[in-house]
Amino acid sequence: MLVDSLIILAGVAVTIALAELVINNAIEMAERFRLSGTFIGMTVLSVGTSIPEVFTHVVGSATILRQPETFATISSLVIGANIGSDIFQQNFILPLIGLLGAILIKRQNLFSEIGALVWASVLVWLFGLGGLISRLEGALLLLAYVGYILFLAKRDRVRDEAPPRSRGGPEHGTRRTVLAVAIIAISFAVMAVATEQVVVAATRLVENLPLSASFFGVIFLGVATALPELTTSLVSIHKGEKNLSVGIVVGSNITNPLLGIGLGAVISTYAVPDVVVYYDLPVKIVTSFFIFYFLWTQELLRRWESLVLIAMCLAYLVARAHFFPSDF
Repeated sequence: MLVDSLIILAGVAVTIALAELVINNAIEMAERFRLSGTFIGMTVLSVGTSIPEVFTHVVGSATILRQPETFATISSLVIGANIGSDIFQQNFILPLIGLLGAILIKRQNLFSEIGALVWASVLVWLFGLGGLISRLEGALLLLAYVGYILFLAKRDRVRDEAPPRSRGGPEHGTRRTVLAVAIIAISFAVMAVATEQVVVAATRLVENLPLSASFFGVIFLGVATALPELTTSLVSIHKGEKNLSVGIVVGSNITNPLLGIGLGAVISTYAVPDVVVYYDLPVKIVTSFFIFYFLWTQELLRRWESLVLIAMCLAYLVARAHFFPSDF
């Protein structure tokens, strides 16, 4: 028990330290290529911070192929972790950023950012209605993700014809860019390993509790795999990069369902528990509409709105534990 608790604390500490390194280099890349903080957050950083969720899907799907008898259990576990991570991000991390006064999204970008968050969830919900996400549906989720990234690249493309910033000449600037990319990649790889250890330790701590696979995924794995998003967002706020922090959370909520579930479904297909279809995903979709509405009225999250979202998250968890103790 003590060892597992220390592993969790160490994993969180490592993730926080690496978040500082990632944000510093991401800011440098954004300045060099004059890319918006939102674009960097929703692409490079959202994919990087979603590595634990994606990694969970790849490992889980590979296990399903090796051990077909685990199909239902692992499907519930990894899908629960994915959705749990998203709900924790949009109903806790995002409003936490709002409480710190850092949420600001222009109304003209709401449909392309928060709207995409909503539709990513709706797409997974529609595919899961029959109780199974097939390989074809997984491929469609992946295609939707690729299409969205291309859309963002076109929307946020650099319009200025001047060369990108560099210090010490083009060659020096190129070396600095390569170094920044390498540091970000290595940091994310170590983050993934640290988060995996947190997940394993958390699993050992609660393995004897009477919880369903999807509930365990939602509560424990979901929160654990959201640690990179939480830490990188808070570090970016500390550095005054508000758009970066928002982009990380919103982008991750698009990356997780489309890239994570899509990739896992292509590998093995997934069984989708009824509780996910009729409770978890509808809650995620409804609360995302609240976020859209709040931002539409003021282009920012006010403190009372942030508190409402956090209260909704807590109410969701209590109701999940009380009314939906099993997966089916």
